[in-house]
Amino acid sequence: MTKQPHINVSAKDISPYVLLPGDPGRVYTIGKKLKNFKILSKKREYTVGIGTYKDTPVTICSTGIGCPSTAIATEELIDSGAKYLIRIGTCGGGWRSDVKPGSIIIPTASIRDEGTTKEYIPKEFPAVANFEVVQTLVRSAKQCGVPYSIGINRTHDAFYGNQEDITKWGAYLKEDRWKNYDTPILSSEMESAALFVIAALKGVKAGALFAVNAEPEPLKNRIFGTDQAVITESSKDITKQTVSAIIDVALEALVELDKS
Repeated sequence: MTKQPHINVSAKDISPYVLLPGDPGRVYTIGKKLKNFKILSKKREYTVGIGTYKDTPVTICSTGIGCPSTAIATEELIDSGAKYLIRIGTCGGGWRSDVKPGSIIIPTASIRDEGTTKEYIPKEFPAVANFEVVQTLVRSAKQCGVPYSIGINRTHDAFYGNQEDITKWGAYLKEDRWKNYDTPILSSEMESAALFVIAALKGVKAGALFAVNAEPEPLKNRIFGTDQAVITESSKDITKQTVSAIIDVALEALVELDKS
């Protein structure tokens, strides 16, 4: 059976249930929670492992950073038989003051503020998480006792991009009629739009979980002030705890999806 050119595995290796961390190191972190875990391949940013969680077969594939490499992994996993894909990663500080460190975000959709998906379909096509997967992730978060927010995320390309690329999403807040409202955008990260668009185009189901691992970076503050969070030593501890939480939530969700 032919192996995929980048993730370096074939269809016989891939289960229908897939977790997509960005960091190859997190494949091993997730693997510690699985039975019979083993690494199948390590090539470039793609480390692929398999195991079982409560009798549900789970594939883990790292994607690296950003939509281009995520798109490659998503394409090759789906072509190998993946049916449910959940991205798990960090998003720094929330874009609203009520999105606290140590909580998680379950995105319903992602703004396509990136370049990869524009090569698939016009920008008017939305990057939306699958409704069944979102509902299952919400139930799983409640079951695991993890605080969560649900709403819109922004996917972008440049980690060190200009402030103008962020503040454009809150420019309307400068108008007096919006003074009593906050942004509906909860977070910003670099991968999920590609996952959502490609999954929709190929008829499979995808969702995401983001660990909030820094103090809030409210979009309103960026518009009207200068506040900006910095990842400190203490928030590295939050990162470890919250990443562990999103792994648990994702695994429990895969079990429910497997039984449905």
